[in-house]
Amino acid sequence: MGFRRAWKGDEWQAFALQLVQRRHGPENVQIVPDSVGGDAGLEFFTTNGCLYQCYAPEEVSDVKKAASAMKAKAGRDLPKLSKNKDKVEAILSGISVNRWILLCPFLDNKDVVADVRNRGIALKGQSLSFLADDFEALCHSQEDFAGEIEQLKALSLGPPLSVDMPTPVDVSAAGETSIGTRIDEKLGRAYGSAATARQIATRRDAYVKAHLYRENALDQLRQNHAVLWERAYQSIEAEETRLIAVGASSTLPAEQLQSSTQKIEESLAKALPTLQAGVITQIALGTVSDWLIRCPLDFPEAG
Repeated sequence: MGFRRAWKGDEWQAFALQLVQRRHGPENVQIVPDSVGGDAGLEFFTTNGCLYQCYAPEEVSDVKKAASAMKAKAGRDLPKLSKNKDKVEAILSGISVNRWILLCPFLDNKDVVADVRNRGIALKGQSLSFLADDFEALCHSQEDFAGEIEQLKALSLGPPLSVDMPTPVDVSAAGETSIGTRIDEKLGRAYGSAATARQIATRRDAYVKAHLYRENALDQLRQNHAVLWERAYQSIEAEETRLIAVGASSTLPAEQLQSSTQKIEESLAKALPTLQAGVITQIALGTVSDWLIRCPLDFPEAG
């Protein structure tokens, strides 16, 4: 099972909290605000004695650099439990801590495990009053929460939707395939001599780009937000059926394209109110592109 590796810090912390709450129960997890005086080496803890600190490395492709950053994070935060022992003891109010867990999106290097555990052993040797005899410091990743992630996906509470915009290289490569050819044919019939070859090519690239974005977005919804994906699919399917059965609302190509995009946007906005407007617009444009490729949307030869 592949997991997303690149996360923004606050985004990862929010998702990690969902994972921890799913495992321990929301009523058993306490967030530690860091707005005043820092988080004292823990971002949330559980009533059964687990302290969690979240960290998403900026480096996600270089294993060695990512491991170094994780070890540095543990080196900064584990000592805070000793430095802020009075504050931590007051926060925990009698809870005996048996685990401190550095929760990261991924874990590729066993040296991180050894480093974190050794730091935990050193901390345990300081005999802090709130540490249990079996205290351990560990590093966990999404692999350790695979079950919880699947549960969140089933509830459409999976990882936040993060869709990269297709690069010019991606668009150019796709434009040279049958995708670009089909769109060129449709736009050529739609605009005829009213548009130059360059204008047709520019419009084609825009539709190809939207098509690639749509495919990526729907794939992420399918993998991580099953309920939302089903709603999106039903909305798009309904609009396609309407177009085939009733036809376009205008005989003018530009108006047909605009009207189809607007109808899809409105339908998706109702079905997926939590998605950003920009994402919905890109999916709508990509759907029109898909229709141009597959034929539900076509135009007569322009004069």
